[in-house]
Amino acid sequence: MILYINTSDEEKVALALGKAGKLIAKREFKAKYRQSEKLLPAIDLLLAKNKIKLSDLLGVVVVKGPGPFTATRIGVTVANALAYGLNIKIAGLRADEFDNIEDMVSRGWEKLKKAKKGKTVEPVYDREPNITIKN
Repeated sequence: MILYINTSDEEKVALALGKAGKLIAKREFKAKYRQSEKLLPAIDLLLAKNKIKLSDLLGVVVVKGPGPFTATRIGVTVANALAYGLNIKIAGLRADEFDNIEDMVSRGWEKLKKAKKGKTVEPVYDREPNITIKN
């Protein structure tokens, strides 16, 4: 089973489970400015509802952007941590490479098949971060 994570939308988060490029389950929810507190519980719920354990995951596909700085970073960080902790493959997909959640699963699967264990995904932002005040 493959876990798909998309936090590149400022308003909502999309999660999916897929097998061989086919959508098995999905969950979308509003999370504006709350991705960090909602993402992990939502992943846990999606897995539980589908009777999937973390150890059943064979890979993670994450939408790496472009998107808002914090939201994108949260999704990519969680995906990288899961891939590292579970010793599974990870692949990144740009938001402009797919049209809907089914397409995300299909295209993400193609990228994941080419991925190698031990790699990480780096986020792509829609603009430079504005995290400090200029003097």
